[in-house]
Amino acid sequence: MNSSTPSPGQRLLCALRRLAGDAPLTRRFKPAEWFGITKELGLTDAQRNEAVTSLRTSAFISFTPESTEIIALTASGITTGNELIVRQQNRDVSDPMPETLEGIRLDLDYWDSRLYEGEPGSNWWEQVQARIVSLRHRENRFLTTPISITNNAIGANSRNNVNSVDQSSNLASEVHAAKTQSAIRHSEARWVLAPELQRSIDRVLYIHGRAVANFVSHSVDMTVKPTDLKQDFIPYWPSLYPNAPQVRDLAEEDAAALSAYYDSLHSLNDDVNDWWGREGQLPVNLFNVFLHKASKCLRLALICIEKFELEELIPPPYESWGTISFRINQALKSEEQASIAHLARFEAKAGR
Repeated sequence: MNSSTPSPGQRLLCALRRLAGDAPLTRRFKPAEWFGITKELGLTDAQRNEAVTSLRTSAFISFTPESTEIIALTASGITTGNELIVRQQNRDVSDPMPETLEGIRLDLDYWDSRLYEGEPGSNWWEQVQARIVSLRHRENRFLTTPISITNNAIGANSRNNVNSVDQSSNLASEVHAAKTQSAIRHSEARWVLAPELQRSIDRVLYIHGRAVANFVSHSVDMTVKPTDLKQDFIPYWPSLYPNAPQVRDLAEEDAAALSAYYDSLHSLNDDVNDWWGREGQLPVNLFNVFLHKASKCLRLALICIEKFELEELIPPPYESWGTISFRINQALKSEEQASIAHLARFEAKAGR
């Protein structure tokens, strides 16, 4: 099944795999159903017979029970179907993940080339970015050296020949294997949660920038002031944190950093909701509060960026943007300069 033009068998296998969804091993296709699928694919009677015979011969499908024509996908059929789907040009971000290193790299090349067909930050961009992150994680797992645990005792009297050194060696191997699996879970959790973390930080950078602009305009008492609305200062909330199972797989320090960052977003959100438009409040003081809260969010975000390796997982869409850490540090410097200038204006007025 290596032809560049999909054969009837390949087309049927892809269709069956797509319809099998998340439970491909237990999905069954009755004769009327898979017959209808071949009709939708435009296969002739001869092509249908060729496809089914080819897939059975290759052990990609089986009749379950054998005396019926109810089709079941085999494990190898599921794997091959996944690979064929990701090789097709009409791939979808929700397609099953490839299960071989070759398939993963082919899919990575495809989605890397299509990432910037959408505007950075759009739904398309985030969905493709999330798939790329997951693919990189799968690639990393393939490149991780597997650990083999063996028992050194052999022979008919093997149970009596196992000494304390052998048992200690095996125990150490088991502990090492457990630590390795734990590290893999920690890494996987970071990669899964990274896209929404990046999106949230980008939003705080925007809020911080608008807070600086409004703070400066009211401090200087400009005639024309920004026209930002309350919703412009509301953070974006994560969809996975804190209920996704991957959150429980985070390392303790990573989980603490993420919790502190998202808690700071709630503090910013509460202040915006509590103080926006409140009678008697000077706008310059109002935006100064928002600015300091957004600044705290960004400082906590810097910790998360390092722990979640965001700059490696999700590089900037354009090199001219600079890394997200660079942009945060530039924003904090801008805030510092605005605060110094505001204080100087206040002291100058007080000295008159």
